[in-house]
Amino acid sequence: MIQKVTDVVLIITGFQLILLAVVLLTQKNVKKLSRNLLVAFLLSKAFLIIRWFTLQFEILRFENHIYFFLISSSGFFLLAPLLYLYIKSLCFKDFTLKTSYLLHLIPFVLLILYNAVSSYIISSDAYNESNFLYSICVNNHSRIFWTSNLIQILFYIIAMLHTLRAYHVKLKDQYSSIEKINLNWLHSLLILIILHWLFVTSRSILSNININDETILSLLDLFSITIFLVYTTILVIKGLGQLKIFPGIKEYPKYATSKLTNTDIQKYEQQLILIMQTQKPYLSPTLTIVDLSEMLSIPVWQLSQVINEYFNQNFFNFVNGFRIEEAKQLLIDSSNGRKTVLEILYEVGFNSKSAFNTAFKKHTSMTPTEYKNSHQLKLVGS
Repeated sequence: MIQKVTDVVLIITGFQLILLAVVLLTQKNVKKLSRNLLVAFLLSKAFLIIRWFTLQFEILRFENHIYFFLISSSGFFLLAPLLYLYIKSLCFKDFTLKTSYLLHLIPFVLLILYNAVSSYIISSDAYNESNFLYSICVNNHSRIFWTSNLIQILFYIIAMLHTLRAYHVKLKDQYSSIEKINLNWLHSLLILIILHWLFVTSRSILSNININDETILSLLDLFSITIFLVYTTILVIKGLGQLKIFPGIKEYPKYATSKLTNTDIQKYEQQLILIMQTQKPYLSPTLTIVDLSEMLSIPVWQLSQVINEYFNQNFFNFVNGFRIEEAKQLLIDSSNGRKTVLEILYEVGFNSKSAFNTAFKKHTSMTPTEYKNSHQLKLVGS
């Protein structure tokens, strides 16, 4: 019964992957490279499900199409690299496919060769079970194949987590408001991928130690494919929305080769403080480091270096520090007695109450209301 449910879910997943790929291909005004990488990921998985379908229901018999089934199984080694490159392209607007990215295809190519040799040995009468190649390519094929695939997926999960961490760091170096573009939803989806990996790994381990309880194995299959179905659906829906509203951030160069002198940094620091105090650009909720660099006529990466090294802050915290100081003045100003905290937070450049409260507590160790009340108590006490 469980196996039948798993089969149905897998078939639904295959159809949905193809449908989502078609929907993506019809979308315009999106970053084409990101879209195409996601489509390639969806269609690769759909192909593998179709391959399983033809084998499960004996549309094609394995013994008659050994080369096709074994060589095509190498497609499992395309999924993780495609997903990684898609996430990287989603994060960074200047992402392009470089020649060096062909290195990601090495496991895929090696598995094609390995599966081709395995297919030849299975089809040939020249090898027997005592032969070394027969042992590696036939007797231990499943173990070698799935162990390699699971190790590869784990490697790319770590790489994707690293990419999202780098994105978050660079995001705060470039934007003063990040609530709508922080890609936290991708962190949540990676948790689903980790769960999927754990279920598949558990099934592989049980099979390799000859625990063949069909109920347990079928449940693990059902859980893993259901998680993958949910994952891809959310990935497409959220990813499509992200591509339409935000193309990603730029990977500006770091400062290791910077020729900025201490004199330059101090000069830029004075210009920066002056413009923040007089023109108050931080009052704009959409302020970016590009906007500020244009106002100061300072290259973006140099301005970023000044903020990071002189003030020991990222752009996000630097700007929010000015916003909080402005908010503190408004909160204790008696002429603003009728203004609510919500009105004040919008006035100083924040665009959400949660972001304002978090930043305010970080800078003052109090909530805005606590800060206002403590000031009023001081006035009464004096």
